[in-house]
Parts: sequence; C-alpha cells; structure tokens
Amino acid sequence: MEPVGNHQSYCWQQQNGFYALVWERGSQLYAAVDHIRSIPLFYALKGSVFYLSDDAEWVREQVGNTTMDEIAKEEFQLTGYVTGQDTLYPDVKQLQAGEFLTINTRAETPQLKTERYYRFLHTEPENYDEQALYQQLDAAALASIDNLIRYANGRQIVIPLSGGYDSRLIATLLKRRGYENILTFTYGVPGNKESAYSKKVADALGLKWHFVEYSNEFWRQAWQTEERWQYQKWASGWNSIAHVQDWLAVKILKKNSIVKNDSIFVPGHTGDFISGGHIPDIAVKNKKSSLRELSESIKKKHYSLAPKDEVTKKTEQEWTERIFKRAEQGTIAIGQDLANIFEKWEWQERQAKFICNSVRVYEFYGYDWWMPLWDKEFVKFWQAVPLELRKGKQWYLEFVKAQYSDWADVKDEEPLNNASDEVGLKSIIKKILYKNKFLYKITNKLYRIFIKNNTIKSHLAFEGRYPVEEYEILLRKGYQSNGIYAYFYLCESEC
Repeated sequence: MEPVGNHQSYCWQQQNGFYALVWERGSQLYAAVDHIRSIPLFYALKGSVFYLSDDAEWVREQVGNTTMDEIAKEEFQLTGYVTGQDTLYPDVKQLQAGEFLTINTRAETPQLKTERYYRFLHTEPENYDEQALYQQLDAAALASIDNLIRYANGRQIVIPLSGGYDSRLIATLLKRRGYENILTFTYGVPGNKESAYSKKVADALGLKWHFVEYSNEFWRQAWQTEERWQYQKWASGWNSIAHVQDWLAVKILKKNSIVKNDSIFVPGHTGDFISGGHIPDIAVKNKKSSLRELSESIKKKHYSLAPKDEVTKKTEQEWTERIFKRAEQGTIAIGQDLANIFEKWEWQERQAKFICNSVRVYEFYGYDWWMPLWDKEFVKFWQAVPLELRKGKQWYLEFVKAQYSDWADVKDEEPLNNASDEVGLKSIIKKILYKNKFLYKITNKLYRIFIKNNTIKSHLAFEGRYPVEEYEILLRKGYQSNGIYAYFYLCESEC
C-alpha cells in the first residue's frame, strides 16, 4: 500500500517500534496506531465536530455520552473488552491495531474514513528447512533485543520476571548481549510458586531480583484510594479492563524508590501467542474446518469470563454474527485457515486491547516501556513459520530452553520446567473435562460446593479488592477472576 496521502517522507507503515501518529496536511487530518495499538487513540464525530485524543474519557465528555451501550457492556462482561472499533460508550470509537483514519477537518460535513494497513496473518510455506528457520528465529530474537538495547541507551531495564518462558527469554537474551543495568521483580503472597521460579531464573542469570509482597490487606487499602480509580478509568479507555496485576507492585516500587526514575519496563508480552500457543487444537487435528468451528473456538476461549445466562440477552447466533463481522472472513475450508483467522481475531481484540494495553500501568507512574516480543522483526518472522512448528508453541519453548541452558548457571540435571508448565497441565485437564459434559457438570458442582465452604485464595491475593460475600457469590455463579473484575468495574463506572 502507498503511504497515506502520498507522504513519501512518512513511510510510517514500514517503521519499527511503538507509536501513535497524528499529522495534518492541508485540509486533511491523519491518525494512525501501530501494529499492536500500543498507544491507543480514541475519536468521535458528533455533528460537524471531530474529536481525537489518547484519553477516551476526554472524548466521552466532549460528546456527552452518559449511558453505556448495552451490547458493548455485555461483551465487556463476557470477554473483558469491547471488540471492533467500539467502546463502552456509543459515540466513542477507537483505532484498531494496524489502522489509520483520514478526515477532512474543514469540510462542512466531515467525512471520516478508516483503513487497515496491517493485519496479523500468516503465510503457510509449501516447503521449509527447520534448521534454517531456527537460525532465522535466533537472528530475529537478537534483532528485537538489539532494538530494545538501542532504545534503552544504558538506562535501567526493569523486567517483570514471572514463572513463564517469555520474560525468561528477554532476560536471557539481554544477558547474552551483555547488558548489565537490569533489575527483575516479581510479586504475590509470600512463598508462591511463580515468585520461587522467578528468583530461580534471576539467580541463574546473575540478575538483581526484588520481591513485592501482596496480601488481602495491602490490596484492600490500595483499592479504596482515588489514585486506583483514576488509574483504572484512564487505563481502560472505556474499552477493556485495566491491567491491575502489576499495578500494586509498580505503585510500591515507585513509592519505595526501588527503580530509577528513567527506567524502562520490559514485560514479556506476548511470546506464547505469537509463537502459536493459542491456536485451537481443532485447527491442528482436523484437515477440514468451517466458520462455525471458528466461532465456537472463539466463544469457548474468549467469551467465558461470566455465565452467559447471567449476563446477556443475545442469542448464540447473534454473538456468532458479531464474531464473524470482526473476523472479516467469508469462508474457512481447512485447519490452517481456522488457525490463521483465530489468531488474527485474538491479535486485534484480546492481545491489542487487553494484554498489551497493560503497559498503561508503567505510563501512569511516569515510566517508559518496550515490548521486544512485539518488535516487528520478531513478529514478521513468526508470520512465515509453518503451522506444524507453531502448534502448541513447542518449537518456541525448545528455543527458549536452549537459550536459557546456554547462558544460565544451571546444572545439567536441573529440570527447566516452570510455573507455566503447571498452568498448562491444568489447561489440559480442563479440556478433557470439557469434552465430557457429564464429568464437566459434576466437577463444576464440586468446585462450587468447595467455594461455598472455603474462601478461595489466589497467589496474588486479588480477593482483597472486593467485598467477601459478593465475591464468593459471583464465584459460585461461575464468574472467572477477570469476570469478577469486569463486574465490579461496570458497577463502579455506572454509580
């Protein structure tokens, strides 16, 4: 595609990095967000007046929206975000990942047009050399880290080091490149397994490590502040639940001057997705596929934060039609098609609006950020990797394990598993149970009985944010953790 408005000097579609752009040429105004919507832009056209901002609340105030759109609200409760260009308020829109808009600002009746210049889609090679691809993966991973190092320019790099593989890969590659100004941190209740794995990785790589303690009481005190609500409202963009998992940790790190003021936070978003970890099993097992299977796969994975009978008045067919509209796909014939469009849908909805939007927490406290695993060179590589190597992200995991083994101080006999492996086992068990409806119902009943007689405690002490009785009622009804979060956020927003 040609540069917008033939701006030869602006070939921004080819630029790497993370950005949002707004510029004017003559009577035309242009705006664009990058390939992952890392810096969101919101807009509204009300009568003859056009509004554009990086603050959705400001746009909402300008157009005077006070009532949420009911369909958007139901979707938000089911998924944690609103799909497409919509937000919770009917006149407030957003640019989607890889999208730009143009508008004639001087016209009596402004005409607004949006267009996608990028979509996260794959090209399936007819033949491939796995060894050559592995070398290309190594080169792409190092290129993404080199771009981070150039951007950091000696500043302190702060890594939220979980028990997973993605943040481990970033830390390992920085070690490989010899970058020294690094601090890793983790958080949760004392003794949690995620933090134990995190410390093990940091120690093996010789990196500084800091633990931020969470508790019900810490959450309770922080959650009642105006600061929390201002962050939550701004970071959500009236489009997704704001990321709060790191919020308390970053707040405490800032208060106690643990990190430097010019630090750059580098989270591990989102290697497991880019490398194929979210591809539905059915796309790999079945040669033939269909739009119905796409819809069912998306609903099963993404429209699951709350029980539908509690939340929505829309029929399954109505949700299916909404999913098809966002998928922008007329037909699906084979499993490769299903994998491709499923990932494209998740990229523009969950990854862009919820996962990568989590960097707002660093901005809120005045810090910089970078996402090397969404570096364009790294993403472009994965868009050409065959489905056979992407399924179950196993090829990627083997690469991470090899890197870590080469650069970490670990014994040969020491297992390279982590907390993600345990989560994966739970996921497999859940899938087995889901296929057997009888076992699934029995397990669900037993789980709800357990909840009724016990207070469920997470390793992040999230339950401290909510009234205990109401929290447990929602759990018994079948709300997931983020579904409970969405429920209380909607309640608070409409007060």
